[in-house]
Amino acid sequence: MSDNENTEAQIVESQAVDGTYKIETTEDGVFLSVNPPKDGGIPVREPIIVQDLKARNIKDFNYGLVISTAKEASGRPVKICEKVVTVEPEIQVLVDRDRMGASLTIVIPKNSRPVTLEETLEKLHTAGVVTGIDMDAVKLAIERPNLKVVCAVGEAPVNGVDAVIVFLFDTEKKGHPEELADGRVDFKDLNLFTIVNEGDVLAEKTPATPGTVGSDVLGQPAYAKAGKDRLLPIGKNVFADGNKVIAAISGQLQIANNKLTVSPVIEIKEDVDLSTGNIDFIGNVLVRGSVQTGFTVRADGNVEIGGTVSGGTVEGKNVIIRAGIQGMQRGYIKAAEDVVTKFIENATVSAGGDIIVADTVLHSQINAGKKIIVEGKRGFIAGGHVMAAEEIRAKIVGTHMAVPTDLEVGVNPDVREEYQTLRKDLKRVEVSLDQTQKGLVILKTFNPADLPPEKRELLLKFTKAQFLLAGQLENMRKRIAEIDLIFEEARFGKIRVSDTVYPGVKIVIGTLVKPIREPLKFVSFYSEEGEIKIGSYK
Repeated sequence: MSDNENTEAQIVESQAVDGTYKIETTEDGVFLSVNPPKDGGIPVREPIIVQDLKARNIKDFNYGLVISTAKEASGRPVKICEKVVTVEPEIQVLVDRDRMGASLTIVIPKNSRPVTLEETLEKLHTAGVVTGIDMDAVKLAIERPNLKVVCAVGEAPVNGVDAVIVFLFDTEKKGHPEELADGRVDFKDLNLFTIVNEGDVLAEKTPATPGTVGSDVLGQPAYAKAGKDRLLPIGKNVFADGNKVIAAISGQLQIANNKLTVSPVIEIKEDVDLSTGNIDFIGNVLVRGSVQTGFTVRADGNVEIGGTVSGGTVEGKNVIIRAGIQGMQRGYIKAAEDVVTKFIENATVSAGGDIIVADTVLHSQINAGKKIIVEGKRGFIAGGHVMAAEEIRAKIVGTHMAVPTDLEVGVNPDVREEYQTLRKDLKRVEVSLDQTQKGLVILKTFNPADLPPEKRELLLKFTKAQFLLAGQLENMRKRIAEIDLIFEEARFGKIRVSDTVYPGVKIVIGTLVKPIREPLKFVSFYSEEGEIKIGSYK
């Protein structure tokens, strides 16, 4: 044998082997066998065996036999205790009714073996709990038997948000007086009505959301509750554009039965006074009562007054005042088209169309773009100035007391006023143009190269002004010429009186004037051959 072989043999012979032990449970009992160490290995110590026995939940063993068997290390099985009847641990899994949570309780009876993490997780899976498992909670349940712990939590669904409708108009100011710039309050402007224009956005809806689906501990979807939708508050004269409510017309915004409605009419069931304040509306206005002194009703539409207008102001497209107008030398009535009323007294009334009076016109300034008709039961005009572009008809004009009364036809009062304004403006522009041209003449006498900067700037300013004024002058002269033609055609205007015209009345047709010197009956006045002639009523 070589030296190398001897060395290897020595190494093999000198390998140390530690002692071993075996615990075996049979029908006859629990047996312990201990094998000795070899070649200087470490023997089995009794505490290691005892620890293993306790871990196996083997408690009623013969401690002395364990010690002696470990010392002898004979390798022979020694019965250290009778057969141990072991009890299985109980793993209790309880899933909540809504399946959004699960609890875990581990019950360890006497003589029960310990529970492992793996079998606990397997029990959870067997019970169907597959999502939301809290590993720390599971370990806590294993470490602390009989403690009920929440071991799994599902992902809760997020319910949707209900639809919300936001009104885009201010209802807080309704019924509050208007505050003036100086801090005073105007109690005639009470803001009782919410006025909107066609195309205004009245309300907007933020749609409901469907919500977010969750998951229960069994891995099944947990459905969210969708937010409740709300119908757009669509009433009359509004329409929906997507999630917006739009005004289809201009008018008064009202909320009735949770719906938005735009009414083309404002109805005032009583007088227009301090209780209502002034009325300013873009639609029609119906006043069941009267308009009191100092108060105003304005409308882009028609205005109907059930009572009287006493010293108030009324403006509208067509104005109907059923009981009459008492001007009281203040306020006025103005219609873009027609005015219809029972009487007019001490008032100023104008209309783009006709003025129709059922009873009397006394001491008033009235003018109409077309006709003035006073042919009711009395049909009486006395005092003041009555003007119409086409025709005036009445039963009686003037009084036997010769009250000054002017009747004028042939020219629209608005055109006459325009003509007078144009004549004044024409003179002003002519003077300005003359002064500008004189200034230009003086400046042009100098050599342009010698003019200082300020003079050059003045020359440029005068030159521009000259062209501007000349253009204005030409346009004014054209318009004056057009109105002159209108005046020429004014001869077609007529005044017709079905009963009596008294002295003191002055008849004006276009530019012609005729004072009445004696009572005349059943007559008409018209222009012919450059003079006012008198004919029969018909």
